[in-house]
Parts: sequence; structure tokens; C-alpha cells
Amino acid sequence: RGYTEGKVYEDTYFDRNVQGAQDAGLAVGAYFFSQAITVEEALEEARFVLERVRDYDLTMPVVFDWEYVSSSARTANIGKTALTSATRVFCEAVKAAGYTPMLYFSQAQGDDLLELSELTDYGFWLAMYRNMVYPYQIDMWQYTSTGTVPGIDGEADIDLYFPEG
Repeated sequence: RGYTEGKVYEDTYFDRNVQGAQDAGLAVGAYFFSQAITVEEALEEARFVLERVRDYDLTMPVVFDWEYVSSSARTANIGKTALTSATRVFCEAVKAAGYTPMLYFSQAQGDDLLELSELTDYGFWLAMYRNMVYPYQIDMWQYTSTGTVPGIDGEADIDLYFPEG
């Protein structure tokens, strides 16, 4: 979803990337970068994602990633209650469709913009670039944004997945 006008955009590489990852034998999930400001927009995003993943056998979570962009973005003034509700609606729609929902967030976002205690029914993917000590169970940890991966030019995010907690 765009930062200013709120239009939902499709990743033009989605099908190619999912199929390529599955052909390579990788576990695959889906990730949606949200800029929803209402539960209606979050539900629209969930439906958008679910329509695109229905033909794939996903073995990893379907992730809701809402991030603060800037003070000039349409999302700049969203409150904790509104963002928590939007996150829950997205995750519940994903769960109802038979997929595993997860939310991605930074420590600052988790502390300042989400009521995490109301979202513990879903997986947590935390971006924290130092030793991880966190008061909630984390299912995935993004521990660096400056990693190197063969085949990727430049720096890459690197994560660890703990599917059993």
C-alpha cells in the first residue's frame, strides 16, 4: 500500500519469486508491506494477499508488516488502538483462510505502536539488531540488515526462524 494515496500495489516479481523458491525446495510464505490506517484497509490487504497465494502451497507464515515511514505519510498519526485492530483483522483473515499469520515489527514499533499483549495469538517476527532480550515469545528474529548472501548484490536482512518457540 502506498505511503501517500493508500493504493494497494502488487509485487510484479511475486509469482516468479514464489515459484522459483518452491522449485529450489525452499519453505515459502508471503509478506505484505502494509500502510493500512483502518480495519477496512487491513481486511482489503488480507484479501489481496490471500487471492495471490491461493494457488501456492505455503509452508511459512503470511506476514503483516506495518512500518512507520515518515511524518508526512498518510499513516503518521495512527494510534495504538487503530494499528492493533488493523493488525488483528489482517491476521484473523489469514488464519480463517487456513494460513499461519505473523506480524513483523521493530522494537520501537512493538513498544510504541502496538498492544502486543492483544496479539499473542499470532507469530511475532522482531527486527532487533543487538542481543535479543524481549518480553514476548519471538518466532522469527531479524538480527541484521547488513548481512551478505551469495547471489544478492549489497546488504541483506538476515533472520532466524524458531517455528517451535
